[in-house]
Amino acid sequence: MNLVHEIVKTVILSGRVIQDAPVSMLLIAAPERGKTSIALAQPCKAVFALTDVTGKGIQLLCQQSKEITHFVINDMVAVMSHRATVNHFTLSMLNAMTEEGIQAVAYPSGIQGFQNGKRGIIACLTLDLVRDGRCWWNKTGFATRMLPFAYEHSTELQVKIKAAIVSGQYERKREAQELLIPEQPVHVNLSRDFALKIQRLADYKSNQLGKEIGYRRGKQFRSLARAHALMRGTKKAVVKTPDFAFLERISEYISFTECRPL
Repeated sequence: MNLVHEIVKTVILSGRVIQDAPVSMLLIAAPERGKTSIALAQPCKAVFALTDVTGKGIQLLCQQSKEITHFVINDMVAVMSHRATVNHFTLSMLNAMTEEGIQAVAYPSGIQGFQNGKRGIIACLTLDLVRDGRCWWNKTGFATRMLPFAYEHSTELQVKIKAAIVSGQYERKREAQELLIPEQPVHVNLSRDFALKIQRLADYKSNQLGKEIGYRRGKQFRSLARAHALMRGTKKAVVKTPDFAFLERISEYISFTECRPL
């Protein structure tokens, strides 16, 4: 499960890359695969966890501290279980927040502006919910705004987890360690050579995902490469070969239709 933990950390750190917007991710897996546990395993001041939220709630959240760059949605099923009109409004607010950012909203009482209305999300959901919502997501552009990371437990991993249950090892839960993030956004250098490699990988993945032109995937991959570089430190941060190798590893799991075994 190390790769899942690694991509969650990287997505969170993308909120501290000065050149890019925070990456938003759908963590897709069947029940009992640890999605929520992993999403919540990196507590830090840049993340705010939610069990449920509506479009109005998203507006209020975007008025919170500027340190918060990502909202973790523990269960997307709860969010999409409201009335259709509520769900459509919630999706429109998620769209605005994760792309251009919420700029201003006109209420009956007046107009409310947002100084920092651009945030990312990490949402946990099952493949069935993805299939149910994919058509609408494609029409609204929500699908391309999200990075879908879909995984499954391999047979070997299932055996290890069950052995841990039998031995009682799972009862000795580790305390969640706070993810150390930069206080301020950091400039991360990206050479032209790596930029070209990243865009080629993004184009290849966009073609696999369907009728995507590759613009948003290219931006997401660049942001992830820079964020991954921050794991080595913030001083003279630069994208290197290990960061591109990370993109190649996670690209195998980026899918709306199939959960690949770890």
